[in-house]
Amino acid sequence: MLVAVLATFASVALFYLSDRQQRWLDQPLPAFTRLIALAMLAGGLLLFTLQLGVSVGLFVGLWVSTLPALLVPLIVSHYRDRYQRR
Repeated sequence: MLVAVLATFASVALFYLSDRQQRWLDQPLPAFTRLIALAMLAGGLLLFTLQLGVSVGLFVGLWVSTLPALLVPLIVSHYRDRYQRR
C-alpha cells in the first residue's frame, strides 16, 4: 500500500513540475516526464486495485491522486507567491 501511495504522490509531483505554468522551478521538467508520471500513476492505481479490489481500489487511488493534485499548487503558491514587504 505504501508503494502505491508513494508512486501516486510522485506522479502528481512530476505532473505538476512538468507543467509550463508551475511555479516551483525556474524551468519546467521536459515533456517526456509526463509519460513517466502517467506510468507511475497507472502503476499506483493497479497496486491499489490489486490490494483493495476494483471499486475500492479505484476510489482510493483516485482520491490519493486528487488530493495532492489540489494541494501541491496551493502550497507552492503560498510559499512562492506569498505577500512580501517591498
